[in-house]
Amino acid sequence: MTAPKYVEPSGDQKAGYLHYRRPASPWEIFQKEEGLPVFKGIGMKDSRDLPRAQWQRYGGLATYIQLFGTNNDTGMYCWEIPSRSASKDIKHFYEERFIVLEGRGTTEVWKNSGGTKTSFEWQPWSVFSVPINANFRVVNASSSPAILLGVNMAPLMINMFQSKSYIFANPYDFEERFGGNLEDYWKPAEEYEAHPVQGRAQLTTNLFPDAQNCYLPLDNNRAPGYRWVYPQMVGNTMLGGFIAEYPAGRYNKAHHHGSGAVLVCMRGAGYSITWPADKGGLTPWKDGKDDLVLWQDYGKGGMISAAPTGNPRETWFHQHFACSKEPFRLFNFTGGSSFGTGGSRGGSEGDMVAGVGAEVGDGGSAIPYHLEDLFVRKHFEERLKKEGAEFQMPEEVYTEAGANIKVMSD
Repeated sequence: MTAPKYVEPSGDQKAGYLHYRRPASPWEIFQKEEGLPVFKGIGMKDSRDLPRAQWQRYGGLATYIQLFGTNNDTGMYCWEIPSRSASKDIKHFYEERFIVLEGRGTTEVWKNSGGTKTSFEWQPWSVFSVPINANFRVVNASSSPAILLGVNMAPLMINMFQSKSYIFANPYDFEERFGGNLEDYWKPAEEYEAHPVQGRAQLTTNLFPDAQNCYLPLDNNRAPGYRWVYPQMVGNTMLGGFIAEYPAGRYNKAHHHGSGAVLVCMRGAGYSITWPADKGGLTPWKDGKDDLVLWQDYGKGGMISAAPTGNPRETWFHQHFACSKEPFRLFNFTGGSSFGTGGSRGGSEGDMVAGVGAEVGDGGSAIPYHLEDLFVRKHFEERLKKEGAEFQMPEEVYTEAGANIKVMSD
């Protein structure tokens, strides 16, 4: 097809079109070529319920998950490996991480330059990450299908380089991330460190054998009794995230930020609400703007896009509620890299950045409980009664004097 000839405007006319349709990005074209179904929405109750199709590149069955606010930034999918079988040999020039929802097996990892294969075992609720551009194969040893959730930075890399040979046939070995003595590379770590920027809990480990039940240090930043850890895995710089847990019958302060964070439920059940900060304000129900609030119920294997906006200038408030009889454990599956969580994506070195515990009156983004919309607590109490669970929020947090009290976990 011959491109139309450019005609220069005359006088004060404007060149080009006043409005036009955005063309498909290289990532969107690649995703279509994969031939998999693509789920689009704010979230889902359980990702295992999504329809899956044959995946030629990885082997097995899969569906892409493209939640609102993640397009062209994060790639996600639900992947099924048949019983007693293995994936194809896989390699790509982008970071990737997995949560095992079902099944037991082994992952083999090796360099492009050869050498001994390394391997580790996994089970339901194991979390592991494969070093960028390393070769790997996932083996399902169980007699039933294995189901994994995968997340990666493929959209950013494919859009940047626009070369399949560079992304999938690059011979480079990242010795900084996967080099030296690999004897203990997949040995789970147990010693918690202070995050170098935020000072909160960090665990440098390439494998969580059981992220559903592993110990999480007390944090208290988002809610009383809130537990949290930042996993530093295989030297990733773009895939960070965190594992967090809310005690049963409790919920966090609403807080706002831009899109990118996707929360996956690993334990318990609950729901999340989210609304645009500028349009909805601090009290959307009181102000008659509750039509802007989006809701998502989810249990183990379900997820939500916490700030489902495609506008980079727009931020969304969101809150998460533990309405089961057991704690509500969530994995921020997609974002918050080792540098991004420190606030270094904007501004300059040395700038002061408000931490996650800072409230709207302290230059932060969290709404203190005593200023939140009264509907939030009322609805949560009603939901708990329906579930046969008890409201466990300390009364003092709803007073101005108790706004910053750190309440220890029961």
